[in-house]
Amino acid sequence: MTGLFVILALVLAVLYFNDAWRSLERVRKVARDVCARAGVQFLDSSVIQSGVRIERGGAGLVLVRRYRFEFATDGSTRHVGEITLRGRRVQVASMDLPEGGRILDAEASAPGSGDLPR
Repeated sequence: MTGLFVILALVLAVLYFNDAWRSLERVRKVARDVCARAGVQFLDSSVIQSGVRIERGGAGLVLVRRYRFEFATDGSTRHVGEITLRGRRVQVASMDLPEGGRILDAEASAPGSGDLPR
């Protein structure tokens, strides 16, 4: 019986890390797209997960992940952006601009993904 629990725990761990990896790749694509639309330079290796929590969704429980990324407007100064995924869907993408403004994009998605209406 203990062996069954160990195998179940390993399978759940593999599923979680696979989902986390896919979410990170999705966020990289979305961040690249948002930065391109804003006319700023996306810094590729800057995407990190800043939080994860469980919420109730329409079909049960869903993971909500928050990611931070960096971008540059002039090539030398770094600025921060944030993307929130609810399950596999982008909930919101935001960017703090150096002029003091902020870009909010609730319809951010990678090209051709079809997750959110445009």
